[in-house]
Amino acid sequence: MAVRISLAGVGLARVRFAYSPVFETVMAVDGLRVPGAHAVHLPWVSWARGRAGSVKDLDVLLDLVAGPVKPAVLMPVPDVRMPDLEAELTGVPARVADVVRACHEVLVAPFWSRITALLEADIAFRASVLAERGVEAVFGDLHPEVSWSGGELVLYADRRADQPHRVDLSEAGLVLSPSVFCWPRAWAAVDPVGPGVVRYPARGIGTLWEEPAPVVGDELAALIGRTRAALLGLLSAPMSTTELASRLGVTAGAVSQHVAVLRAARLVTTRREGRTMLHMRTARADALIG
Repeated sequence: MAVRISLAGVGLARVRFAYSPVFETVMAVDGLRVPGAHAVHLPWVSWARGRAGSVKDLDVLLDLVAGPVKPAVLMPVPDVRMPDLEAELTGVPARVADVVRACHEVLVAPFWSRITALLEADIAFRASVLAERGVEAVFGDLHPEVSWSGGELVLYADRRADQPHRVDLSEAGLVLSPSVFCWPRAWAAVDPVGPGVVRYPARGIGTLWEEPAPVVGDELAALIGRTRAALLGLLSAPMSTTELASRLGVTAGAVSQHVAVLRAARLVTTRREGRTMLHMRTARADALIG
């Protein structure tokens, strides 16, 4: 069924970005249940299968997420940019909350810093698109199943139905929520109480479980230098200065100098994650490489 989300005036002004540790954990468990539907995560599935058996009452959560529609209580709309897991579990039955908590600790937490780096990089990218091209461009580039038409955000437009399901968020606003484990689909709350949410696969998911290989063309290397071209090739997913230095075989100081030049040319964005500076290439860099 197609979903049409009305956004105008106050609702459009209340569009924001956030992500959800509970949603990621629930969808990770769904990935264990039907790994073929989340094929990009098969490397993680291979790792997680041997550890999932240690989670008490895992079958309780597997049963809850077995259908195409997940329980709303396990799909919370984030109220801040990155909610605390415990805050999101408020209101969840204690036994289910215990399983979600254990699944997060055993299956997701070992990769949480890597996952959040990817999600934060996606938000930084979308923010740059918003600044340069406006909210329509942000909506139009979220996912093939999402489009912006006539003042409405349209999901699953190609699905046949007599009448689309309409959601009015002209007052409550909308949360755009990048996700890792929702891949390959976009998800929307169809009957939200308060702000709505559209979840979409974050950029760079294909590189999440593997070491990204540099993409260096001779023309690009001739234009900006081989080291800077190799650096851009690595930054399809977020990387720290130290990791870049290791991959490129140069000093951290040299990486910082190259990144500064590329950032000045709007080819790289940088954001702080704790004590780590994470770098990722921009849409302008993607176009240059392409």
